Amino acid sequence: MFRLEEFQTAAELEAMEATIRRACDAAVRDPFAQFLFIDRYTRWNGYAGALVAKLSGNLGESQDLFLDPNEPDRAQAVRGMDVAGHVLDATVDEHLDKGHRVPHRTLAQAMRKAAADYAGLTLSERNARSEPPAWLRDVVARTFTCYGSVAHDAEALIRSIGTHIASESMADREYAIIDRVFRAERHEEGFYQYLRERDYRVELGGKLVHAYAWITIHATFESQGVEAEHLAEAMKALELAARYRPEPRERILELAREGYRSFADLQRDFFVNAALECDAAADGRQRAA
Repeated sequence: MFRLEEFQTAAELEAMEATIRRACDAAVRDPFAQFLFIDRYTRWNGYAGALVAKLSGNLGESQDLFLDPNEPDRAQAVRGMDVAGHVLDATVDEHLDKGHRVPHRTLAQAMRKAAADYAGLTLSERNARSEPPAWLRDVVARTFTCYGSVAHDAEALIRSIGTHIASESMADREYAIIDRVFRAERHEEGFYQYLRERDYRVELGGKLVHAYAWITIHATFESQGVEAEHLAEAMKALELAARYRPEPRERILELAREGYRSFADLQRDFFVNAALECDAAADGRQRAA
């Protein structure tokens, strides 16, 4: 069985969490900085469902690549869909959450709208921020490449499964840290208090949508959410891919690690740049006050 420890050391995990924490602390310095953080984070994460679906589809399409070595009838040995199913598990929730009955993207939009309201931004000010900065465009473009995979290319597909493992494992920590900074440490003040006073709801698309559920369904500072489930499924996908490929386990792990490391670099760049932008925004508001 593959283990998450084979992808990330304890020291790397500690450094990752410190980087996320730094960005969250920068965000809560000022309501406008917090809006920027939420805008950037929801925009980057907004592509997750589509990219996971694409990876699942490419795995399922690659019927010539994943074959059961114990089945002599080649047509009966095809197992690409078995691998794909464990990836698809994550994108089903992204497209229609089981509890809230809306896409996760809708929940993210509700949080962004609440953050803009909390910051007192006008419509023109919100629209002025609709164009992502250059650093975020770069992170998104690299995410497309990293997650993209290629049907009928075994090595590219294994790398992308590694990327998927990274995305799910790191997101579990991201949401938990965000929840700790936004909610646990500021339960009676700031943005979370603002949400509590409004029963957490904002109007979106003609319905009232919970504006903090996007965080808590993924993970909280005190419990795991859907990301832990998605990670378990992603690890199963890698196990099956290794079982149905002729390469030795060491090679499969090497390829998956390459995808994992690529996404880890993306994640670090996102939170480093988000912290810089949030600090600049907060400092600018303090000087203007």
